[in-house]
Amino acid sequence: MVWKILSSITALCLAGSAFFAFDNSKKVKIEKELLARAETNQQQLLDRKKEGEEAQERKKAQLAQIEKDRDQAKEDVVKVSAEAQEKEAALALLKTNLEQVSQQVSVLDAKIKDAGDIKGLIAQIEALKKDQLAAEGEVANKEQALSQAQNKLAELKGAVASYEATEERVRKGVVEADFSARVSGVFDEWGFVVLNKGNNGGVFANALLEVKRGKDVIAKLKVKNVEPLISVADVVKGSLVEGNVIRSGDMVVATADQPAVDKGGPVKKPTTEETAAPAAQPIPTTPPATSDPFGAPAMGGAAPAAPASDPFGAAPAAPAMDGAAPAVPASDPFGAAPAAPPAGGTTPAPASDPFK
Repeated sequence: MVWKILSSITALCLAGSAFFAFDNSKKVKIEKELLARAETNQQQLLDRKKEGEEAQERKKAQLAQIEKDRDQAKEDVVKVSAEAQEKEAALALLKTNLEQVSQQVSVLDAKIKDAGDIKGLIAQIEALKKDQLAAEGEVANKEQALSQAQNKLAELKGAVASYEATEERVRKGVVEADFSARVSGVFDEWGFVVLNKGNNGGVFANALLEVKRGKDVIAKLKVKNVEPLISVADVVKGSLVEGNVIRSGDMVVATADQPAVDKGGPVKKPTTEETAAPAAQPIPTTPPATSDPFGAPAMGGAAPAAPASDPFGAAPAAPAMDGAAPAVPASDPFGAAPAAPPAGGTTPAPASDPFK
């Protein structure tokens, strides 16, 4: 009787041992799976850390290039400003010379009233008027060259403002107000998501974003790592609306409370009226001359000779034939392209930009 009881107890013990052995083997299998998964996740995190460090290095290189471009643009602004000042000084000198020639012409016109019909004096007056027209053409050319220099200076200032705004966006992590992207991957257990846009799409590190579904904001994100085509953003703790989960394909937009950035803007360019060259004055008819405008009497009744040279250092010009209008100088003394002869009393524009 006792052996039967012992046999029964032994059988029960064996059955319990088999049950616990089976249960322990199942738990060991589960633990092995969890260990393998943890090792895989650890490797993925290490890979992502390496990718983040590489992205950070690329971002630093990009920032250094932007700063280099900004410094180059500033140097260009200084150079163009110096050129504009030189042109303004040259323009002021030409205007002074034009005023002197105009005064000489006025003196000659006043003396012509007392002079007789002296061909030499008429030739001298025509030469001075030719110099006046040439000076007016040079003034017009320099004014247009100055206007072009001012336009170029305004463009460079606008470029500098754009570089500075881009640098500030990179530093503050601010995206454009109309920025949008999509969630391409969700890692709930690690608290981050992957976006389908990166540097090339206008994403910056530390940018604050919102996940929208329809018109509702269901979560807030903060960009952590950025690559050219994708970026990784952490889900801001406590921002996920209860009862919602972030899914792949959700819309991501810029948050409304991101830091303000000065966008700079293009510098105002001079208007057409401000840069238009003054029209050349028409040539008045020459009255007969009776005396030397400089006070020297004619010898033997002969007409005084025309001036041997231009008061500004140019070669002597031949008198106009048959009443034709005198030609403008063949070239700009500051290197501009030759200007066409004036037609209809208007001042010709230079054929090319003297700053290019």
